[in-house]
Amino acid sequence: MSPLFLSVHMFVPFCKIEAFFSTMRRECQDVIDTDHIRKMVQPALLRLCIALSIATVLVLLLASIPVFAWIAPGRSIFLIGSIVCWGILFVLYSLRQDDPRKIVSAQGPGGDILQIATHHALPKRLRKEEEDLFSLGENQFRNRDYAGAAESFLRAVDESFHPAVALNAGAVLILIADFERARSVLSEGLLQAHHFTSHHLEAALYAVSGVLEARQGNMQEALAAYEKAADLFQREGDRRGRGDALLNGANASIHRGDWQRARQMLVEAMRSHSRSGGRLGRANAQACRAYIQIECDELDEALLTIERATELYRQARNTAGLSHASMLRGNAHFKRFELEKALKSYEASSVLCKESGDLLGEASAKVNVGNVRFKQDEVAAALLDYEGALEVHARAGNILGQARTLSNIGSALSRLRRIEEAIEALESARLLYDRIGARGRMVDVVDRLIERLKKRKRKA
Repeated sequence: MSPLFLSVHMFVPFCKIEAFFSTMRRECQDVIDTDHIRKMVQPALLRLCIALSIATVLVLLLASIPVFAWIAPGRSIFLIGSIVCWGILFVLYSLRQDDPRKIVSAQGPGGDILQIATHHALPKRLRKEEEDLFSLGENQFRNRDYAGAAESFLRAVDESFHPAVALNAGAVLILIADFERARSVLSEGLLQAHHFTSHHLEAALYAVSGVLEARQGNMQEALAAYEKAADLFQREGDRRGRGDALLNGANASIHRGDWQRARQMLVEAMRSHSRSGGRLGRANAQACRAYIQIECDELDEALLTIERATELYRQARNTAGLSHASMLRGNAHFKRFELEKALKSYEASSVLCKESGDLLGEASAKVNVGNVRFKQDEVAAALLDYEGALEVHARAGNILGQARTLSNIGSALSRLRRIEEAIEALESARLLYDRIGARGRMVDVVDRLIERLKKRKRKA
């Protein structure tokens, strides 16, 4: 048997073992801090492995000398011990946490999951220029300079167009509603991703492209992108990635009014996340389920589901998730016309958003607080909340959020009979919608309200 043939046959099972542990690593990350365990145990275990290996070699050499023949029976113990130690070390190495250069936007506003299994898709080696730009972009993002972060990631893209770099850039561009550049960089990233043997990058790019389409109100296109992402993640055996993509697909189906498809995708997502063992994925699935229940007026069931999601978010120590659950709880109480309970939930969500540095979540909470005030006929107070939310959206550079909040401001001004100002606010919202190419129900509502107010103005 040739050495080449033998090496190939040894390499194939090794790759399978490595793939197994790679999958195991991805599914363990939400449950245990594998990196912490590895850092604690690995150095001592490495020293033990080296010592055992040296001892094994010495024992094998000495056993071949007649005078030391008495130690020959013990050589198998040293050999087995050495193999076991090296095997454990290999497992710990395989369970290492992925490269820290992951998508920085984490869980985006509105429940969109932007981090969909991108952590293992990023390049392991970057040139110094790219590394510096990555670090700069991440620091800017942590300091809430989202526009600056986007520019840093785009410069990294220019340095070397790796699809994973494009993924980061596209996600942050979506966050600041620079949809035109986001579409360009994600499209180019998808073209480049076809050259990679792994489908993870392609899947992640499709998932984030789905978020882009959803932000612009293109729910059919968003659903198609999420389905492609889910299929590719499944081919890679990535249950967590598939579950996240399916959850976003369920949200897109909800917005299309396709409740049957939404429930179907939710069931599949929950199945994927239950198999992956990740608390965060299961929590997100429960949150999505609660959202569907709220929209279908199953409010008692929704409140129970929210409590399950809250407990999972608490176990995962995910502040962003807890704020989202509190927001959903507020929505359920709001629909039941339990306005004081809704107000408390929204205010709690706002506090949690501030703790986690989630500007857009904070803005959404302010809008919801304003909606409660509006229902309580405290329209002037509601207007102040909307204006506060608008300021936060403007600070974050979120054009879509500004457009939606201006719509609310227009409604409040209309109730206060400040017709001219209301029309001005609504037309500003319409211009922002046009700027990002948004369409659908939210744009139609603004158009109808503008027309109605203009008629009132003419009659007056």
